[in-house]
Amino acid sequence: MIKYVEVMVDVSVEQVDRPFTYKVPERLESQIKVGRKVLVPFGRQRVEGYIIREFEADEDDFEFAVKPINKVLTDYAFFDEELLKLAKWMSEYYQSYLISSLKAIVPSGQTKIKTKQVVKLAQSVEESKKLLDKISDRAYKQKEVFSFLIDNPKINLTNTELAEKLETTSGIIRTLINKGYLQYVEKEVKRNPHSHHNFRTTTPLDPTPEQKVAIEEISSALEQKESSTILLKGVTGSGKTEVYLQVIAKTLESGKDTIVLVPEISLTPQTIARFKGRFGDQVAVLHSQLSAGERFDEWRRIKFGDVKIVVGARSAVFAPFNNLGLIIIDEEHETSYKQEDHPKYHAREVAVKRAELVGAVTLLGTATPSLEAYHRTEIGEYKLIELKKRIDDRPLPTVELIDMRKELKTGNKTMFSQPLQEGMIDRLKKGEQTMIFLNRRGFSTFVQCRECGHVMKCNDCDVSLTYHATPNILQCHYCDHKEGVPNICPNCESIYIKYFGVGTQKVEEGLKELFPEAKVARMDVDTTRRKGEYERILSAFKQGKIDILVGTQMIAKGHDFSNVTLVGVITADTALNLPDFRAGERTFQLLTQVAGRTGRGEKAGEVIIQSYTPEHYSIQFSKNHDYNGFYNFEIETRKFASYPPFTHIISIVISDEREDKVIEVSNLLSDIIREKLNKIDDEGIMLLGPVQAPLSRVRGQYRWQLLLKGKELEKIRKVNQESLLRLNELSTLKTIKVSVDVDPLGML
Repeated sequence: MIKYVEVMVDVSVEQVDRPFTYKVPERLESQIKVGRKVLVPFGRQRVEGYIIREFEADEDDFEFAVKPINKVLTDYAFFDEELLKLAKWMSEYYQSYLISSLKAIVPSGQTKIKTKQVVKLAQSVEESKKLLDKISDRAYKQKEVFSFLIDNPKINLTNTELAEKLETTSGIIRTLINKGYLQYVEKEVKRNPHSHHNFRTTTPLDPTPEQKVAIEEISSALEQKESSTILLKGVTGSGKTEVYLQVIAKTLESGKDTIVLVPEISLTPQTIARFKGRFGDQVAVLHSQLSAGERFDEWRRIKFGDVKIVVGARSAVFAPFNNLGLIIIDEEHETSYKQEDHPKYHAREVAVKRAELVGAVTLLGTATPSLEAYHRTEIGEYKLIELKKRIDDRPLPTVELIDMRKELKTGNKTMFSQPLQEGMIDRLKKGEQTMIFLNRRGFSTFVQCRECGHVMKCNDCDVSLTYHATPNILQCHYCDHKEGVPNICPNCESIYIKYFGVGTQKVEEGLKELFPEAKVARMDVDTTRRKGEYERILSAFKQGKIDILVGTQMIAKGHDFSNVTLVGVITADTALNLPDFRAGERTFQLLTQVAGRTGRGEKAGEVIIQSYTPEHYSIQFSKNHDYNGFYNFEIETRKFASYPPFTHIISIVISDEREDKVIEVSNLLSDIIREKLNKIDDEGIMLLGPVQAPLSRVRGQYRWQLLLKGKELEKIRKVNQESLLRLNELSTLKTIKVSVDVDPLGML
């Protein structure tokens, strides 16, 4: 019998979305394992791929000559059978190629072990001591170096580092190497992203009565050793993190591993410090602020069992633990848990499936659950546990709604209402801090000619360019195109150019003008591009070096600053104007979360929300911190309109640089789907479109969209898959891109 493997090659096209069989040469047999990366012949080239199955067979079992694999590229497996099952489920559920799902699991970027050449004794310590006497006393520096390494045989220093430490030269060390007393040895360098931090050790706090009940119920679920999902709904400041920490401790006691997912935007030093402070070196961290090398080394610590807990963003759901007991998803409602590239998975659904595969518990925590998650507690799929009170019974902040239309009528044309200005003056006098929230970065939303009405737009995207004062540019926030600000209108050559709308940069400038004595800082994508900036700004704010912090949703959740007693929302209507059935839900969640940043210490908190539509139900319910009221109103609207959670949606976007071809293929796919729907005669499935996508052009690609809607996901997935296969057979336009998003969170 001969050994063979099935390999998924790293080629993302429909025709090769299946495993290929390769023979294993005898010299490589010992290196073969599911999950390892290999180099294989594929057509006229050699490509990388991943082993997904090993088996033995006779050569006669094949009707064709089976090529041998060329090389095994890693001495470790990127995934095991459990993660392979998860990848297969993802590719089926989200209708993506299996290789795409596998690559979502494999750590991205650099996957090489970093080494350095260190100086070591060339023989044992005992033998080295005997050789020491052979070195002349006149060569005292050689003797000093050799003696140091005899006394410190485990130290790992390069030639240069050793020379600097002992205040000698590299030449002295090379002489000892030439004599055979010392040698160079390759040693692995573990990149530790937190080596410069000293985390303060913490101990478990005495739980409140509500926390105690929550900890007991979650611990009971962990003891069942069966898969279950629990929604921990706790108002902001109710101590959800302490519940997480104490149930993780229970998981550790049972010898099991834990994954903690947090939104990328909230993966703050404060969050990491809480877990590192409680569990020390048992915690690994995975997020985008790490370098590729740091991420890979953290991944290897998880892989080889050096840690028991991983804290990370969305992709940490694939952490290579082999004894998983608990997955925690903090701020479960966050849209950042949905992957934008293929496979377009949602970390919550993947976590629940992974827990199901291994009998683990999934714990979802938030003050404002997604409608899907809360609805599942009502129908019995998830268990609901509530924390209704803040720690020490602190009151939720008072919320004042300001109608900006009335402000305008009183003559206030600034972006700050009179009550907000007075509130900030009061906090500055008291030495308290303010957070100002605006979900829009940049200086102005768009630039327009007042003469002819021309708006400066991106050449490649169907969006207006955003003005940034520092540097003085217009920028597209979809393709990152940048251009200078025109002095005259490119359409009519008028000099009357005006900046409209408000961005975080403009708010920052406005605050500095209003309060020249105040220390004002801004936190958005533009100010946190460089590594460490995010941490620096938050640290300065915590230390009281900043009086007013302006920011986008980065500042809206996950932070705990006891001296913040005022939160101002510049405009609550931004998300409400988007063409999306989830606009009301997002607005409610964001306002409730941002309100929760204040009043977390001994001092009471206040929230001032500015709006041009204060009567909107999302804003009214958030004013009263009334999640149940909002949920009951919104769920009836969704039920009436047949939107999730009562139906599933598949969004299909057709794109190409030629709009006529996009329209042609969109109409062809629409005809294929309608024909299929007529045959199966299922009134529960609806096709909407094709229509221009809300963002009709991005990065030079025209975009048209179709939506499939139905109660049974399996049925609409089948219709979609069969229709796309038929489209592939009929269409000759191979350059056309078709993007499928199952259960999309946004309609743009």
